[in-house]
Amino acid sequence: MALPALAIGWLMVASVPAIKYKAQASVTSVTRTKLLTETADSNVVTDVLIAPRLDSELYTNRLDVKFVAEPQIFLRQVPLNTTVEFLLSTYAWVEYKLRRDFSLVAVHTTTFGTFPLSDFRGAGGSDLPVNPGESQGFLLSSSYVYTETLAGFQSSFGVKRLNVAGTLGWIVNGLLDYPVHPLKRGEAAYPQQRLPQLRLDAVYGATRRDYLSLMVLGQDVHFSTANRDSLLQVAPGIKHAFSPLVDLSLSPGIALGRVYPRRQDLEPFNVTMPTLEAQLDAPVPLGHHWPVKARLRARYVPYMDPLTTQLVPRGELGVDLKWEGRREAKVTGGVRYAHPLTSGLHRNDQEVRADLEALLPLPLSRYLFLQAKGQFSWRNHAVLSFSRDLETFAPVVQWLTSVGLVVRYDRGRL
Repeated sequence: MALPALAIGWLMVASVPAIKYKAQASVTSVTRTKLLTETADSNVVTDVLIAPRLDSELYTNRLDVKFVAEPQIFLRQVPLNTTVEFLLSTYAWVEYKLRRDFSLVAVHTTTFGTFPLSDFRGAGGSDLPVNPGESQGFLLSSSYVYTETLAGFQSSFGVKRLNVAGTLGWIVNGLLDYPVHPLKRGEAAYPQQRLPQLRLDAVYGATRRDYLSLMVLGQDVHFSTANRDSLLQVAPGIKHAFSPLVDLSLSPGIALGRVYPRRQDLEPFNVTMPTLEAQLDAPVPLGHHWPVKARLRARYVPYMDPLTTQLVPRGELGVDLKWEGRREAKVTGGVRYAHPLTSGLHRNDQEVRADLEALLPLPLSRYLFLQAKGQFSWRNHAVLSFSRDLETFAPVVQWLTSVGLVVRYDRGRL
C-alpha cells in the first residue's frame, strides 16, 4: 500500500502548476512641486508613499498566467495639510499555447484612484460607479481611471525566424469627472477618451544581423467633448546588428487620420503625414566591459493632444542610459525633447523631460534596497501655459525627488 500511495502522491505533486512570486513593500518620501490640479500654500510640498506589491506567475507546459497587484497610499502635503489619497493598480496576463508555434493571449490592466495626475500618457475616461469624494487639497477632477483589455495571438505560422503578434482591445483612460465642453486657456481638466485599438507587429530575421519588421496600428478615439480622431499607422522597418552590443533600426511609414470636429456644421477632414523612427543601441565606453547601455531615438510621428484633441505631427528626440549591476542593482536615466511641427495652435509647444532612477541593494541583507528617483519637466503648451490670473503665457515647470526603502522577497520554483 505504501508504494501505490507514494506514486499517487508523487503524481499529484508533479501535476500541480509551478508557481513563483515576488512580494515587496516600499516607504518613500517625496518632495515635489505642486500639481496643476492641486491647491497648496506653497509651491513645494512633501508626500509619503506606502506601496506594497505582489508579482506572481503560474505556469504549465501550455498555460502561463501572470498577475500583479500594487495598492498605493499617498499621504499628501505632510505635515501641514495632510490628505490621504489611494490608488490601486492590477495587471493580469494569460497565454495559452494551442501548439508549439501558436499562442492565444489575453491581457487586462486596471488603475484607478483619487490622486491628481502629474502626467497624461494616453486616451481614456470612464463612468465606472466610483465615488471620487471630496478632498481638501485637490480638485474633484483629479480622480481618474485607466483600463485596458486586449485579446490576441502570437505565432510564427511555421516560418523560421518569423514572429507575428496581433491584438484587438478596448482602452479607457481619463478623468472620472470629465469635461464635456472644449477647454479654455489655463484649464487643466483633460477630456475623457475611449477607443478601440488594433495592433499588428511582425518581425522576420532575414539574416543573423538583419531583421525586417512591420507595425500596423489603428485607433478610433472618442473624446468626452464630442470630438473624434481616427488614426491608422503603417510602418515597415529594418534593423541591422553591427555587433552583439550595437544595432541600428529605421522605420519609415505613413499615417492616415480623419478628424471629426465637435460642431455639426463643420465637415470632417483627412490628415495624411509621413512617419519616421530611428533608434541606435550602443554601449557607453566607460569603465570595464562598458557596462552602461545607451539608446538614442529620433521620431516624427502623429500626436493626438489630450487637451485640445488636435491631431498634429510632432518631432521627438531622446537618449536613455541604463546600468545594471549585481543583486538587481540598476541605475536608469533619460532626457527627451518634443516639439509639434505645425503652423496651427500648437506651433509654439515644447516639452523637455529628464528622469533618473536608482535601485541599490543595501549591505548585509539580501532583502533591503534603497530607491531614489528624480524627475524634471519643462512644458510650453497652448492651454496649460496660460495663466488666467496674470493673462500671460509662461512655461509649466515641475520637478520631483524621492528617497525610499524597499523590502523585497522572492520565492518559487522555476
